[in-house]
Amino acid sequence: MRLGIKKGGMSVLPTMPSRTSAFMLGLALAFAGCSAPFAARAADAEAVTIDTTFKVFTPPVRLDKPARPARASVILMAGSGGLLSLDASGTVINGSNFLIRSADLFLRSGLNVMMPDTAPAHPAGIGVGYRLSAAHAAELQGFINAAITRWGKPVWVVGTSNGSISTLTAGGFQPALAGLKGVILTSPVTVVPFADQATFSLYASRITVPALVVWHRDDHCSFSPPAGSAMLFTAIPSAGKAPRTFEHGHSVAADPCGPFSEHGYAGIEEEVVEKIAEFIRGGEDMD
Repeated sequence: MRLGIKKGGMSVLPTMPSRTSAFMLGLALAFAGCSAPFAARAADAEAVTIDTTFKVFTPPVRLDKPARPARASVILMAGSGGLLSLDASGTVINGSNFLIRSADLFLRSGLNVMMPDTAPAHPAGIGVGYRLSAAHAAELQGFINAAITRWGKPVWVVGTSNGSISTLTAGGFQPALAGLKGVILTSPVTVVPFADQATFSLYASRITVPALVVWHRDDHCSFSPPAGSAMLFTAIPSAGKAPRTFEHGHSVAADPCGPFSEHGYAGIEEEVVEKIAEFIRGGEDMD
């Protein structure tokens, strides 16, 4: 099977060179940098942001009613270059991505939410090749460590579009990332540059943790065709995997790879997040 991909789902940025010094500093701060108060150890789910210095922020996420008690934690990997444009307080400025704009829905489902920004280590964002790199795996491990330190709950990495390539790395990098319970890939980019195809396919073939692959039947983004998502699902060997397909919604995007297109589940966000949360809760119930 050949899984090809040329670029990321929302927009594609060139692969950035490794920033080894930034990673070493970031990993050193993975625990010390979680400097926000640990009131989050209370039962209710909480949302935070985190940057690549591993500093955790607690920006407001508004809910009509309190979050449900937390059962697990999700790390939401945004598409495109992964930039959330956090301000000094950690509030998300660039929040149109499907996962990021749905943070409140994850909270309502009883999931702690961590939203990583690829800045400041990568001010121009990250591309496909970097998302498949050992350096990025080290960043993902830092995010997982921070989530476990803060909440002490099972951690799932959830990605959408280009962010699903990060999710693939989280599940398929070896040695396996410590503390990872499972992975969720939504609108996964499956048309990658030729130079990255071998690594992409290798990581897919190594995923043994529970895995959910989600796609929209009318996704017209050329980098995340429905047939590619189905092939990726087949390639994942996990005994605890499942596919979920969706249709309908109300796309308002001229760009078929944009966040408010079928690719970004415009109009059916609640339905999609509910199915993701059900899969995660089912995985926790099996323990």
